[in-house]
Amino acid sequence: MKQLLSILLLVPILIFAQNNNYRTIDSLSHLAKKQKADTTLADIYNQISYNYIYQNADSGILYARRALAISKKVNWQCGTGNAFIQMGSHFTSKGAYDSSMHYLEKALEIFNAIHETYHLGKVYNQMGIVKANKGNYVEALKYFFKSLSLYENSTNANVESGLAGVFENIGTIYNFTGDHDKAVFYLEKGIAVLQKMKNRETKIALNFINIGTVYEKQTNRNKAIDFFKKADLLLKDQTDYFAIAFLNSSWATTYLNNGNYDLSIKKNEVALAAATVSGDKELMTSIHQNLGYAQFKSGCTTSNAPLCDEGFKNLSISLALYKDLKNLDGLRKTYLYLSEYYTYRNDFKNAFLMHQQYSNCNDSIYNLKNKQSLQNLEDQRTIELNKKEIDLNKLSLANKEKQKLIYLIAVLCLSCVGVSLFHQSSNRKKTNIQLRNLNQHLDEANKTKTRFFSILNHDLRSPVANLIHFLHLQKDSPEVLDEESKTRLEQKTIDGAENLLASMEDILLWSKGQMTNFKPMMKKNKVSDLFADTQKHFDSVDAVSIQFAHNDLEVITDENYLKTIIRNFTSNAIKALEHTPNGTIAWEAYQENDNIFLSVSDNGPGASSEQLKALYDDNEVVGIKTGLGLHLIRDLATAINVVITHMPNKGNGTTFTLRM
Repeated sequence: MKQLLSILLLVPILIFAQNNNYRTIDSLSHLAKKQKADTTLADIYNQISYNYIYQNADSGILYARRALAISKKVNWQCGTGNAFIQMGSHFTSKGAYDSSMHYLEKALEIFNAIHETYHLGKVYNQMGIVKANKGNYVEALKYFFKSLSLYENSTNANVESGLAGVFENIGTIYNFTGDHDKAVFYLEKGIAVLQKMKNRETKIALNFINIGTVYEKQTNRNKAIDFFKKADLLLKDQTDYFAIAFLNSSWATTYLNNGNYDLSIKKNEVALAAATVSGDKELMTSIHQNLGYAQFKSGCTTSNAPLCDEGFKNLSISLALYKDLKNLDGLRKTYLYLSEYYTYRNDFKNAFLMHQQYSNCNDSIYNLKNKQSLQNLEDQRTIELNKKEIDLNKLSLANKEKQKLIYLIAVLCLSCVGVSLFHQSSNRKKTNIQLRNLNQHLDEANKTKTRFFSILNHDLRSPVANLIHFLHLQKDSPEVLDEESKTRLEQKTIDGAENLLASMEDILLWSKGQMTNFKPMMKKNKVSDLFADTQKHFDSVDAVSIQFAHNDLEVITDENYLKTIIRNFTSNAIKALEHTPNGTIAWEAYQENDNIFLSVSDNGPGASSEQLKALYDDNEVVGIKTGLGLHLIRDLATAINVVITHMPNKGNGTTFTLRM
């Protein structure tokens, strides 16, 4: 009841302070009503959002979203990035660290793109705060030093405020990791910057509080309280709830460690009331922890069991919140305090479990701090090297300015020469490619032309000669022909003309086959139909016997291509048998495994591999008189995926096999 009464008494004071603090927000809100939806209004909304930090996170996010919407609408990159920074800051205050980093990374992308040094420093500083709140001091310090480097190279009018903030944050990290001398060094640097500025009492007070916590850790509690009192004087007329909560919480910790439990409880109650208004989850969690432990210790000392239980409730609240925040350092302390509580209650099982959890967290933090020490050395070395590099750059700057113009002219000249050479080389390369392609096309055209004329000689000359011979005989010596012979010769003339037409169609088919876009039409064909067509084509041949055996097989191929191949093989065999008595040509179709074969055999004199070279060699050129039947066969067979083999036997004919 006593605790509740204390908090209720504090509420009117804090509400009055809140109203006073919102005057700036009210003034900006009134100004916003007079503005159009442009960059000025977006900037005002960002300022309102900034003033809500550690006061009202939800309202701050609302105004940041308004600034974001207007900035995107007018395509104002800087306003968009600032809105993302404000949203990241408010989500940090709420303990939603993943959301915070999401928006800060968006801001980082924008300010990297527009090369805005000052705002990049703000982003890295806020990222460091997120990492520090999560207990990752290695990453936090890395971000803070990045921020510091960017601020030091910025010419922005507000850079001093940023420098002071990052000095405070670096000092706080060194305080957490036990490097007290560095902590005080950086905190005092922050104070020195702030003292040159106007209306920075709250910021100076926060640095005094941090220095006080350093002395508290060194058990110099009188000096710690002196700094808390300095901060308290600066905050008397201020309305920053976060600063009020932070001061009273730190002061309460000193009283707690000094055994003044009742004073610690009172300070923690003031801190909790202010933190409730501020809405900072991390600070509120820490206050619940300190308040709970102070209540427990006071209850133990005075044998006040209800006060001990009240302390247990606050410790349990802090445990749940620290788990949600994933803060190892906070969890470590809470587990230790809960272990003491369970021991006091003689619940040794839970006391042992809590102490085990404390040890696990302690080991993790110990390893993290070892890594932190190494990182500090590396960062310090980097800073020293950067400082030396800056000093050297200043000395050589004058000479570099003089050389810059000469280098620029030389680079421009070299660039012009390089561009000219590249242009010439590119044109020459294109020309060479065009010439090579033209030469290739000409070579192919010459080869095709040679084949075409050879085929004309091979397939047209002989039938035309026969026709002329028959016509001359009929004209010049009709008396030597009886009716039967005349009828027979006329029929041969007709057959020869039909064969000539078929040969011309074969040549046309081959010519199309030389075209790139012409493709054979594959379908199922009966071998009996193919052989029947060949038999009909050579009906007028009397001197040679042509035999066919097909076994009712079917093949999938282009009908016209395969007919032409069969006719040319047959025609070549007839020609080879001109001086062979009882000449015989035998076509046979058979199947082995999954393959179908067509073979043609004759009993002529046979042929050597040299004579059949044109059947396999694309580069073999055949003269006009020799003919090009083998070339025709080869090209058409390739087009329909037919493999041709032969077995030449001199004096005993030749066998050609077509594997479909």
